[in-house]
Amino acid sequence: MNSMNTKALLLIVPITLGIAATVTFGLLAHTGANVSDPVPKPAAVPAAADTSARVNVTSLLGKLEFIGDKRMLAGRPLLFEFWATWCPPCRASIAHLNELEQKYHDRGLQIVGITGEDKAVVEAFRARVPMHYAVALDADQTIAREFQVEAIPQAWLLDKDGRVVWSGHPMELNEETIARVLPTHPAT
Repeated sequence: MNSMNTKALLLIVPITLGIAATVTFGLLAHTGANVSDPVPKPAAVPAAADTSARVNVTSLLGKLEFIGDKRMLAGRPLLFEFWATWCPPCRASIAHLNELEQKYHDRGLQIVGITGEDKAVVEAFRARVPMHYAVALDADQTIAREFQVEAIPQAWLLDKDGRVVWSGHPMELNEETIARVLPTHPAT
């Protein structure tokens, strides 16, 4: 039996969204080694070094309906995640996001979980599963469409100026990346 001689190469393709944010997507290309060779898992790649890759945070937040208190989010590092109550990987990432909230909130990091679900469903879920970070509704999926969200959970980390620093699965966000966006002094 002949062994297949095909290799998958991960190509990182930046795509600029209409909201001036750049997101990277991985595509597979044919190169010629063994199919059984492991495909390298992409690290979350910074969107772009270019300062034009920014998100208008004020506009983004203005399109959301917050459950509970709306925190001071503009002008601070922001981690936002698209999630849903019915999504097992999303539910698994809640504890991680709670830990990040506890560890970095006093240093300025703000976290928002964004869902397109009904408010009553989300409130009932939060009554059973504590979420110590802000939760907001994107009822008409406007923000999800702008960010071309096709799978959840999906998160973006922005610096205080709205520049996209990282995007990917929230469980893959490392502390070195978070530290890059934090101010050197505690938040006031």
